Amino acid sequence: MQIVAPLVILASLVSSALADAKCTRPNARTQPPTGAIVVDATGAHPGSFKTVTEGVAHLPNTTAEHSLFGFPGVYEEQAMVPKLNGPLVVQGYTCNTESYADNQVTITHKMAQKDVPTSIKVERNSVTSTLGFKTGSVKIYNLNVANPEPKINQLGQSIALFVNTTTSGFYGCNVTGYQDTMYANTGRQRYTKSYISGAVDFIFGQLSKVWFENCDIESIGNGAITANGNLNSSNLSECRRPEGWQSWNGDNNTANVYFKEFKNSGPAAATDKRVSFSGQLDAPVAMTEILGDDYKSQWFVDSKFL
Repeated sequence: MQIVAPLVILASLVSSALADAKCTRPNARTQPPTGAIVVDATGAHPGSFKTVTEGVAHLPNTTAEHSLFGFPGVYEEQAMVPKLNGPLVVQGYTCNTESYADNQVTITHKMAQKDVPTSIKVERNSVTSTLGFKTGSVKIYNLNVANPEPKINQLGQSIALFVNTTTSGFYGCNVTGYQDTMYANTGRQRYTKSYISGAVDFIFGQLSKVWFENCDIESIGNGAITANGNLNSSNLSECRRPEGWQSWNGDNNTANVYFKEFKNSGPAAATDKRVSFSGQLDAPVAMTEILGDDYKSQWFVDSKFL
């Protein structure tokens, strides 16, 4: 995990018919795999759908692995993937799968808790999400997902990404918001070479185990990054306070919390001013503790990103 200085990511709308002639490196993904459902905002690709929601609706619900491919564009919509009988791969157009900086597919929608009808009593957080998954296993590559609600705490939760899966892997993704940007709710989840930003408790979940590796995590306001988690070999910028953690709304019930660190670096790595209920580890948390002993053989873990 890395906490870095501000970044600006720009996504442009490019016709799928005009593939970048220079986009020929081995890690480029500019054409859909055979059999994929295709989303193209321009409608230029034969048989494609103009919205992500339409593409999701046409996924074959069989036990086979299926793919959804997105051509360049800014898709202004909410999209929720329901329970599917088989695993799903989502790939955004890119000249380099190993970096979120080259992503050319953006899904964006502005919504906060204040916008949710009072008649909705359950899953109110997920209702605000720009992109969500309520299925078994997914692998997501090179998507920008944004909930650009204004930077006002009183608006309430504004989810960009909601993940309610059994297993999921996110590779080269860019997830941006303000309050509660990423709702990693269930299952084993892995995020690699991705970017996540927000200001108020912007990475959270209830029943998940999540591993972040080679990710850039940026705090864009005066708030907490997450309510739980351990930091291994992370580069901590000056935006992290010296105390590291704080009690929630003055609640001093910290006897059973587990906030640990191992060999971090950067301007905020010093531990002499850390809160008393945190501590240092003698060894790093192993990936097997989060993703399981057999994680290397699991479908959702892309070995090219290990």
